[in-house]
Amino acid sequence: MLRQTATSALALFLVSPALAEPAPAIVETPGGKQLVVDGKPYLFMGGELHNSSASSPEYMKPVWDKLAAMNVGSVIGTASWSEVEPREGQFAFSAVDAQIEEARARKMRIALIWFGAFKNAASTYAPDWVRADDRRFPRAVTQGKGKAAFSYAGAMPKPVLSVFSPELLAADRRAYEALMRHLAEVDHDHTVIMVQIENETGLLRDSRDRSAIAQSAWNKPVPSALLRHLAREKEHLRPELAQLWKRQGEPRSGTWSQVFGTDWQADEVFMAWGFSSYVEALAKAGKSIHRLPVYANAWLGPQPGQTEAGQYPSGGPVGRMIDIWRAGAPSLDMLSPDVYVPEVKEAFADYHRPDNPLFVPEAQFRTGSLFWALGRHHAIGFSVFGVEDGRLDGQYAQALSLLNPMTAVITAAQSENRIGGVLLEEDQPSATFALGGYTVIARNSRALFSSMFLDAGLDPPPPPPPFPSETEGNGIPIPADPRPFALIISEGKDSFLVVGKGVTFDFEKAGMTVEFGHVEEGRFGTEGQWLAGRAINGDERLAILPHDHIGVTRIRLLNRR
Repeated sequence: MLRQTATSALALFLVSPALAEPAPAIVETPGGKQLVVDGKPYLFMGGELHNSSASSPEYMKPVWDKLAAMNVGSVIGTASWSEVEPREGQFAFSAVDAQIEEARARKMRIALIWFGAFKNAASTYAPDWVRADDRRFPRAVTQGKGKAAFSYAGAMPKPVLSVFSPELLAADRRAYEALMRHLAEVDHDHTVIMVQIENETGLLRDSRDRSAIAQSAWNKPVPSALLRHLAREKEHLRPELAQLWKRQGEPRSGTWSQVFGTDWQADEVFMAWGFSSYVEALAKAGKSIHRLPVYANAWLGPQPGQTEAGQYPSGGPVGRMIDIWRAGAPSLDMLSPDVYVPEVKEAFADYHRPDNPLFVPEAQFRTGSLFWALGRHHAIGFSVFGVEDGRLDGQYAQALSLLNPMTAVITAAQSENRIGGVLLEEDQPSATFALGGYTVIARNSRALFSSMFLDAGLDPPPPPPPFPSETEGNGIPIPADPRPFALIISEGKDSFLVVGKGVTFDFEKAGMTVEFGHVEEGRFGTEGQWLAGRAINGDERLAILPHDHIGVTRIRLLNRR
């Protein structure tokens, strides 16, 4: 049933405001920004549903149980404009309500994507009444450069609306405000803890929208707010943006072409301002109604095969455009990368900044990337895409079973800078870093074993069998992550906690001879308590963490002069 407000849902979900916990928030700590939920630091570890899954509560019923069995505590769900407002001014939230109800029943938390006017550089989630009215809601115009992404010869075109349309912004904002008003009414216990506004914004097949309304914006002066931001942050701008502005003489006024030039890089800045300003209007309006952390996600670029804006979405919040987005959308709490590239370390580093905590809303089932994000970049969360495809006995599910009970331990270590991450690539035998007053050397255990066997005149161990797939069903099989990876946390008093697989640790300290004192396996219980397992000694100390599955080990060191 269509309605302005979901009064029937109120009876189902209403919680007394007197009992409501503080609203989720992003807070500053000495170790960087953290997500706080119900007054405690929270790690959003889990996955994003496939785009269409949450549109059907019936379809989702068995999915929720599977996610619980996979130890998923955090889910990215969806709210689609075309489903929320199929007729202008009439709103329906049944699919949103079902997600809240099912997640709440399993003590899960949700981040909700607003699939509004823009999804993956297209407008397929805009309602029919929007897409049918070109006069009121003009389309973007492109030069049709290159091949259409994720398409084929003879495919029907995807609609792409112009981000410069005031009517589109007004309509999208009204629908988003209705969603936030609904959440404020029905979700007093904050099952929904974050909102993503739009999805992978930008323009494909051209570096700039060539429609009449966009051309009019291009010919106007660059907004003074952006120019003031460039001047104020001049010494801290991304080098790509600083060089672009510098080549024009760092002008403090002028049109877009006068300030930035006329090539694809200038076009990308123009589109980034257009999209960030659009998203800002929604973010600011939504927070005035229901103050939740909000973010925008990025289709990364440049990347192999997509070297210029337009090959990847021009104007999206990619690393090189973060400064423009920060100026254009100050109400956003973070900009977040969707990471499908093999080299995750560079992508994570781009988005881990003093003004931007790392949150990865979409990623492949590569468990080591989660560990690197948490340990090296103090990430507030990590989410695989298509989480419902995961196997109950998969590596990622095992990681969640061990890490979720450690949330308090991990977030405390992040805030106090007592944590490190290890992710050894194929050509990387070891990594060395400082932590807890020690020099830590993390080594690839399997490579180390092979070397030790050869040194002893023995044949090396046979190569391990292929890892099983992380996913099941109709999707493309994705093998478990073969890379050695780990978190390491300094607990003080010469004690360290390590979690991961395939990594052996050595410790050095200036002026001291360091030995292992006591080593024990274990895990953390559901209440965060340490549950000790075997005491590890003898041959087993050559592999502090298991080779083929994820383990947790506590190490106490002994120092001698």
